[in-house]
Amino acid sequence: MKYTLILGGAGFIGSNLIHEYVKQDRKVISLNREQPDNGNLSGIRDKVVSIAGDLDDAVLLNRIFREYEVEEVVHLVSGLLPASSFDDYLREYDEVIIPTMKLIRTMKENNVRKLIFLSSGGTVYGSYKESGYYSEEDPLRPINYYGLSKCSLEEHIRLEGRKGNIEYLIVRPSNPFGRFQNLYGKQGLVAVILGKYLTGKEVEIWGDGSVSRDYIPIEYLCRCIIGLSRMNAWNETFNIGSGTGVSVNELLKTIEEALDINLKVRYKDARRVDSDKVVLNIDKLRSYVEVEKIDLGKSIQNFYRQILERENDKR
Repeated sequence: MKYTLILGGAGFIGSNLIHEYVKQDRKVISLNREQPDNGNLSGIRDKVVSIAGDLDDAVLLNRIFREYEVEEVVHLVSGLLPASSFDDYLREYDEVIIPTMKLIRTMKENNVRKLIFLSSGGTVYGSYKESGYYSEEDPLRPINYYGLSKCSLEEHIRLEGRKGNIEYLIVRPSNPFGRFQNLYGKQGLVAVILGKYLTGKEVEIWGDGSVSRDYIPIEYLCRCIIGLSRMNAWNETFNIGSGTGVSVNELLKTIEEALDINLKVRYKDARRVDSDKVVLNIDKLRSYVEVEKIDLGKSIQNFYRQILERENDKR
């Protein structure tokens, strides 16, 4: 049986992707610096090979590739946020970008051909189109170090593809939300809003709330990624989104109406690291996989229900 190796499988996207792979009867190896006991793999832990290790550990990666028949590698590792500093970027270069270059060499040495890389649909394009709609063919003009790091990795991966060393699938997701997401972090606006509500705190909004984004449930993102890999869409880059822009103010209203709640909101000065409007053109995605119509309100209701169920399980 062939395996999928997921780098960063303990995180929000990784945990959900593992559940979807297992649901589709795929064998999975999850590699993380640590193996947190966060309950994300509850019910499927015996179906997943979990290994503690670092992206930069070539000895460990060689051992994994020798012991298991790895068919594809999914790269989810990133330590940056849109607001990350130049020093953060330098650390990312040492801890993620250079190790990724070495990873591809190790893959080639072990005849592991396929690499799926999770880029960023929200930051690689920047903010230069008045319409705010971006397709895969548009120039990449990031305005923060997070987007720059993703662009750097994309270009290196494409180079290795042109050299014939790997087959790649680059996906640029919009803004996923859902099960296993950190409610009390700094990334993922839907989750942060719900976390603020549950703790009785104000939701802080950068700017006047007119910034527009494209929000998708995590289950949809995972199904698209696996669907593209099964369609053999290798050596291609795909936006994964809903195709519909939603302003922050519209999102706040949608959450209030979907959950029948009132949010406490405070507006702050806008940040230069945030693009005004980024909505992904998904015409290319539609030509490869069946794209689901997303009901944002119902998806948020489902996420909130999962949060409450998980809190009840902890009691």
